[in-house]
Amino acid sequence: MERRVPWPEDIQCPVVLSFDVDAEAGFVALDPANDKRPITVSQGTYGPRLGVPRILGLLEKYDLKASFFFPGITAERHPYAVEAVVAGGHEVGHHGYTHRRPDSLTLEEEEEELVHGLEVLRTMTGQVIRGYTSPAWEYSTHTISLLMKYGFEYACDAMDEDIPYYQYVNGKPTNLVALAVHWTLDDGPLYWFSLLPPLHAGGPYAEPSRVLELWTSEFDSLYEEGAYFQIKLHPFLSGRASRVKNIEKLIQHILTKPNTRFCTAGEVNDMYRSVVKPEQGRAGAWFPALNTPAPVPNVVDGLPLLG
Repeated sequence: MERRVPWPEDIQCPVVLSFDVDAEAGFVALDPANDKRPITVSQGTYGPRLGVPRILGLLEKYDLKASFFFPGITAERHPYAVEAVVAGGHEVGHHGYTHRRPDSLTLEEEEEELVHGLEVLRTMTGQVIRGYTSPAWEYSTHTISLLMKYGFEYACDAMDEDIPYYQYVNGKPTNLVALAVHWTLDDGPLYWFSLLPPLHAGGPYAEPSRVLELWTSEFDSLYEEGAYFQIKLHPFLSGRASRVKNIEKLIQHILTKPNTRFCTAGEVNDMYRSVVKPEQGRAGAWFPALNTPAPVPNVVDGLPLLG
């Protein structure tokens, strides 16, 4: 069976269960007027109060480690959730401070968000915060340079690949690894609904069988290619009782495949770096470790290009 990445220890497909613990911050960032709508933001409160404990219980049942990305303000408001995640041996990553989109901020505001959130998470967790997931999966033109400035090793935002790759800037590789993601493997488009137009973001309320079929079929296809699988879930959505059961069914399906390994995002970052050098790991390389050349798109004014 071919593998796009020669993962160590004969791993065919690393699997990352990744959780963004937005809580109230995600709702207020989408519409600042929500700070005066306690019922609307109570949907977010469900995440740390009930979703996180259920998810942690599931992970403990299968002895799995996962990655939890917190906005700094969520960590401050719900410290018990951070404490429980750390006590369970899971990785904590950066998800902004107020969950405002980087592309909506000035350079100074974006840097302050990054630094403030980093300080909060370092202090509360005692961990070295290596990973970043941007609010709303969007960057400004300054985001990559800021992540490198503050020592981040990887970010889970880019949607132009199915495997990790090194970010390139001005045609040269950096030391920042992109762990590619996609809305297909995010619960928001399937589960999120609100009566308020600024928050009407998803399907909504897809039946569990449809969600499971979508996620297992995507996993099976990526597994066959020897790529990697990262699913992005939100405890206020996927932490509801029936949906945690659906995560369990996904875990059970994945465990039927030989040579899969559940990892934190940080562990996938480490594994990728151990087998692919920066000059080999440009986005679009089919077999990066074999130096199969990646296509290089032309830069055209008026069209953004990530790296």
